[in-house]
Amino acid sequence: MRIAYLLPHGWRFASWSLSDVMERYHFSKHIASAMAELGHEVTLIFLHESVRTRTVVQTQPFRIEIFPVTFTIPLFRFGGDFSLPLIREVRRLDVDVLHLHGCFYETLPWLVREANVPTLLQWHGGRLTPLHSAAFRPAFRKSRRIIIPFAAVRSLFPRIASSTRKFAVVPLPVRPEFLTASPKSQYGRGVPRLLYVGRIPWPSRNLGDRRLDLFLRILGRMGAGSFFLDVAGDGPGRSLCEKIAREEGIADAVSFHGYLGLAEILALYKNSDLTVVPFCLQDLTGTWVAQIQESLAVGTPAVAFSPNNTYSEHDIGWRISADPVEGTNQLKNILSRPGLVEVKGRKGPSLVHSQCDEHKVSRQLEAVYQATET
Repeated sequence: MRIAYLLPHGWRFASWSLSDVMERYHFSKHIASAMAELGHEVTLIFLHESVRTRTVVQTQPFRIEIFPVTFTIPLFRFGGDFSLPLIREVRRLDVDVLHLHGCFYETLPWLVREANVPTLLQWHGGRLTPLHSAAFRPAFRKSRRIIIPFAAVRSLFPRIASSTRKFAVVPLPVRPEFLTASPKSQYGRGVPRLLYVGRIPWPSRNLGDRRLDLFLRILGRMGAGSFFLDVAGDGPGRSLCEKIAREEGIADAVSFHGYLGLAEILALYKNSDLTVVPFCLQDLTGTWVAQIQESLAVGTPAVAFSPNNTYSEHDIGWRISADPVEGTNQLKNILSRPGLVEVKGRKGPSLVHSQCDEHKVSRQLEAVYQATET
């Protein structure tokens, strides 16, 4: 089967160079690699601001092509990147399946409209705004399937893709290195240790993107000495977050490591009591968000922000309020129960192994593609 994967956004939001994109982990490369291992002919297409013409940067074990960004909608930090050469290429694609990573990019209606092959969309976060509703409706209808990591995501597509047959529930695969890692055996050792892994964006206006700045405000109310936070990652918002840590008086309790390699990240996951994912999640399932999956694989539960600033408890972690006062009280309550943290952590490895194994996920995707062809 000939499969084309398309990630239709640039990388200015993360400050990643082209070499960063190629060297660092990203789920799209992971999925492309897994499908190539099954014997399929795979092409992965990116955009990047640094290239001027279509550039082939890899041919084996799968092909990677980079297209230039022609223009970007002003004030958009993420998405809103248009590539006219890419749109022309989509029109000419000769593949069996076109799989777009993302559902709410501004270019989506044009890309789906120009595609002359069966097209699937995969949700990786975001919400459909009323402004975009009419513009995206034809694209959702034309696409053969919308791939989602858990069932609750269907609620984000009201009146546009109401049929459950439109959706295929397929978890994101976890990196094999985490599936083979041995889970930790010790919990609750001294001062609670928290971990944030991922890019550090400039803060947005909502909880749809990572808001490390808000979590630092919560930690500021807890006070230095009651926790330690490791931050593994980089991005345009790092300097602001470092400033907030100083303003809150917790700079000595927060360590900004920058980008780290796999071995170092794995050690941090194992040594942490909680992994922090500070953006809004519809549910905390363990089938989506690489940081949650990797953390669970070694037995560390997760805490994330919730919609409407509510508190909820899940099998493998918690969702807390982003409000500094409420969030602080809720986080304090969680950390005061190390026995429960351990119970949730020990549920993680079996969940990830049973649902997010890359061989199982790649077979699920293969079945979706085969059904799409018929």
